[in-house]
Amino acid sequence: MKALIYQVGRFDNPKDSVKNFFIKDFHGEKVDYSNWAELSSLFLKDFLLQKGFEAKTVLVYPVSIVFNNKFVNYITPDSMKSELLSIFETPSMYLKNPDDFISKINLENKRDDKLIVHSLGEYMGISLDASYDDIVLEVLFDITKRYLEEPFKRLYIDISSGHNIYISAMLEASRHFAVFSYLMHWVDEKNVPEIYISFSDPILGSSASSYEIHIQKQNFTAFFASLINRKEASEHNFSFLRNIYSEPKDVPKGAEGTKIKQQIREKRKKLREKVEMFCYLFSAIKNNVPLYLYYQHYHSEGEVIEEILKLIENAKEKLLKDFKSSAYLDKGAYLKALLSLGFYLGIIRVLEMFNITMFCQDRGIELDTIKKNFIGIYDIFKIPTNYVMLGNEISNTEKFLNELDDIKNWTGLYKLISPSSSQTDPDERNYFAHSGFERNVTEVRMNEGKIFVRYAHNTNMNIINCWLKSRIE
Repeated sequence: MKALIYQVGRFDNPKDSVKNFFIKDFHGEKVDYSNWAELSSLFLKDFLLQKGFEAKTVLVYPVSIVFNNKFVNYITPDSMKSELLSIFETPSMYLKNPDDFISKINLENKRDDKLIVHSLGEYMGISLDASYDDIVLEVLFDITKRYLEEPFKRLYIDISSGHNIYISAMLEASRHFAVFSYLMHWVDEKNVPEIYISFSDPILGSSASSYEIHIQKQNFTAFFASLINRKEASEHNFSFLRNIYSEPKDVPKGAEGTKIKQQIREKRKKLREKVEMFCYLFSAIKNNVPLYLYYQHYHSEGEVIEEILKLIENAKEKLLKDFKSSAYLDKGAYLKALLSLGFYLGIIRVLEMFNITMFCQDRGIELDTIKKNFIGIYDIFKIPTNYVMLGNEISNTEKFLNELDDIKNWTGLYKLISPSSSQTDPDERNYFAHSGFERNVTEVRMNEGKIFVRYAHNTNMNIINCWLKSRIE
């Protein structure tokens, strides 16, 4: 079982930094384990390894961590001390690429990886301007990227060290990640990573010789609801995506500038395609129009995961440009995109599980197959009222059709209901009132007592798409 641990790093004086930690209770199991470590997260990693886990620790370093006069007294070797003094005098180079210096610091080396985040406030006369939201996104994107590339089963957020702002950012990031992972795993909720908060007994001001580690499980859930509302989907045409892939103001003139803008627009277009398809699928499930779903060319899992990683990379490029001030990203826009893509991934897995894919138009799809498939789909998404309504609609349709002569050829439902009538434009209210089997778009045929349905070839799916976007809430 894989576990990932996050904690804010400290870079304390090595003479005082190593502490004796112990753990007595591990998720209800009585244990007796103690060891020395620089940080509680490093102790927890050693304990988990001893328990058979594949555990890794990621230490979060605020960029301001080196702006500490006391650091000069114990940083080694002398060349690092000289470099640190140079940073104090001229911090600009360090703030352009803090990873170069922090990677060379010979402390807390038992970590598996690190994450450098922005800081805000004044340190040794150096003013750092950052957005709290950016720090949340830095942690969230790091967790998410690691999970997509190397899934873990448990996430521990160690809050034993660090200023309140960084602890708060880690906790908020873990909540967003919990929702993201839930939305991904509708098919099997057992695959949702478990999230824990860990912390040690208070150390500062304590005279204790050892410190107990405590672990508390965090409980989260997700609901079948979209973060994208009707205005954003229908009226504003996903304009929030412009706050993710925005055209820079300082692009060069001429062909080079035109190329840069085209590349950004292409990235935004690809993201929009996936976000928009999510909206269609989500709204179709929510509004109980199952036949529509069989007509959608939705993306593959791999394509959606790739888009998520591109979204993260886009944000990281902006965030890593400068650590003196942060990018002030639109957290709301990024969260809508990230969680919608995660939800899209979860929906794709459910639809593939029930083989909701394109079908042979000449044959159609059996009405009973739709009914059976959507028993399971609505059960997974916890919307049982949809199945009741769909079951009633299908039962009424079957009863009506079974009273007619055998319908061997494809016939418009409008013709069967009223033989003297002509096909007209579909009615939005009737479309949703009849679970998508609106008389002017639905065709039926029968074969050996089985009823098959399809949409008429002249059905304008764009109209239905607009209806779905307007009913996403």
